[in-house]
Order: sequence, then C-alpha cells, then structure tokens
Amino acid sequence: MKKKVSCKNKIEFINEVAEDCLKDMSVEDKEYLMENPVAIEYHFSYCLYIRNNYIHNRDFSNVSFFTHADDLSSDIIRMIFSKLLPDYEYSNLFIETLYDNEEFILLRKKYKDKYGEYPETLVERYKTHACLEPVHSREERSFFNNEELDRELEIIKRNYDNALVIVNSLIKELKGMLRN
Repeated sequence: MKKKVSCKNKIEFINEVAEDCLKDMSVEDKEYLMENPVAIEYHFSYCLYIRNNYIHNRDFSNVSFFTHADDLSSDIIRMIFSKLLPDYEYSNLFIETLYDNEEFILLRKKYKDKYGEYPETLVERYKTHACLEPVHSREERSFFNNEELDRELEIIKRNYDNALVIVNSLIKELKGMLRN
C-alpha cells in the first residue's frame, strides 16, 4: 500500500523530500552536487531515485497540487541545490537559467580553482538585477482561459529572455575576471 502524501501544498512536499534526501546523503555526495548543480544532468540518475522512492510509490489522491513525477523530481533536486548552495535560490528563474548553463558551471569551477571559492558575490549582484515579472503557478494556469494563458506565456517568455540577457552579462564578466 502506498503511503499517503499529507503535505498541505507542493512546496511543503518538495521541502520535506529534499530534507529527507539530504539527511541520508554522504558528505561526498553533497560536495558532488555542490560542484555540479545542473538539474537536468540528474534526470536519469538521482532524480530517478527521487521519482521511484518519493513520488511513484506515494498516494497523491488527497493533495491539490500538480504531481507530474518529472516536474516534481526536478523541483526537488533544485530545492536540494538551494539548501546546499548559498547563492542558489529555489524557484528563481534567473538562478535556474544560470545554473542550467554549462558554460557558467565550467567558469564557476575555474573561478573556484583560481580564487578558492565560488563566485557567490557576483551571482548575488546579478540576481538583484533580475527583476522579472510575476507569473502564476502551473496549477493556477490550468484554470486560465486561452486569452489569459497567452498573456501568461508571453510574460514567461519575456522573463526567460530577460534572465538570459543577465546570465550572458554575468558570464562575460566572469570570463574577464578569470583572464586577469
């Protein structure tokens, strides 16, 4: 029999699973995740473990949130990153876009090799420039009519384009810091 999910909302579930994952994780595994925080890279590995142990074998019949297994496991790995890395903010489009960028991850490692720490101050400075428009959750959008949904998708695209511009600026500055 599947264990019933009793969390009041999606964020509570994501947080609960992330905490449970972290409590059983070795120091080496945590360090690996901190060095390689690219969510999509874990889709067929650690996220598969998350899907099998925390999603597919649970009963979500009493919850009101969207429970697509791939989306939830992605959200959970991102929450784990946010608990491990000071500059990784869960559900921040700019941060997700930045950390999903392979060039940034490579430059981030080079920066640590050169300066002995990750470029957290730089990330924080650029994060304050990322003034993105608010959007509704996937659950809320499911109740939108076509016109509302089209407007929301335009905002999402605009936000992503803006985040990408800021990410590219950060990468350019980071490259300059590593040349010196």
